[in-house]
Formats: sequence, C-alpha cells, structure tokens
Amino acid sequence: MGYALESMRKIRTMREERAGTELTGARRARAAAEREHDEKAEACAQFEATKDARRDRIYAAVMGRRVTRDDLDRARAAVTRIDEEGVLLAEAERAAQATLEKRDREADAAKVRYAAAARNKAKIDQHRRAWEEEDRRMQELRADMELEEFAGRRLTSDDDDTFD
Repeated sequence: MGYALESMRKIRTMREERAGTELTGARRARAAAEREHDEKAEACAQFEATKDARRDRIYAAVMGRRVTRDDLDRARAAVTRIDEEGVLLAEAERAAQATLEKRDREADAAKVRYAAAARNKAKIDQHRRAWEEEDRRMQELRADMELEEFAGRRLTSDDDDTFD
C-alpha cells in the first residue's frame, strides 16, 4: 500500500522547488541591481571629482580675454550642460538605489516564501516517515501473527490423518 498523501507531498515538493527558483531569481536580480547601483554611484563620484576641473577649463578659456557674446553664450551653455549632467547622474543613482531597495524587498519576500514552503514539505516528509514506520510495524505484526497462527497448528498424534 502506497503513502496516502503522496500527491500532497509531490505538490509541496513542487512548491518548494518553485519557491527555491524564485529565491534564486530574486537574489540574482538583487545582485544585478546592486551592480547597477555601484556603477551609477561610481559614475556620480567620478563626475563630482572632475566637475570643477571641467568648469575651470571653460572659465579659463573666456577669462581675461576678449571674447564675443557668442563665445560667452557657448561657455555658459557648456557650464549648464555640466550641471545638467550632474543632475541626470544623481537622478540615475537615486533610481538605481530605489531599484536596489525594491529588489531587496523582493528577495526578502522570496526568502520568506521559500522558508514556508520548506517547512510545509518538512512537515509532510516527517508525517511520511512516521507513516512508513507505522506501516512497517504493522507488517511485522501481521507477519508475527501469521507465524503464531502457523506455529499454533502443529500436528499432534490425535490429528493424524491416517485411518485405522
């Protein structure tokens, strides 16, 4: 006789495997988001390190020289582009940070789901082991009872099948 709850055990096994797959995917997505955030933070830091030098070069090109109003407008536009670049990089870093936090929450939720699925599977596995042990004991008991029944039916001289 097979285990009565085998179909439930298979379902719980599949759920545990699916939760494990989701957890692995969530961890990979978190790692990718972390790399993305690190890249954006590095780009932002690199920009901050070079921003002043870039501005100084633009100012040096126009300071103390005769320049036309168009040259001055181009210098102003270049400084504005540098500032806009800084804003865009900061926004990209904030977006990457938000994505990283979202992936952290998703990974935590996947971890909780996996732990619940593993607990549920462990419960049914424990039940199956107990059931198998009980089934084994019952089979031994039946075998012992059959042996006792057979041993109790020994032929005696009165039970002789010969006819006198």
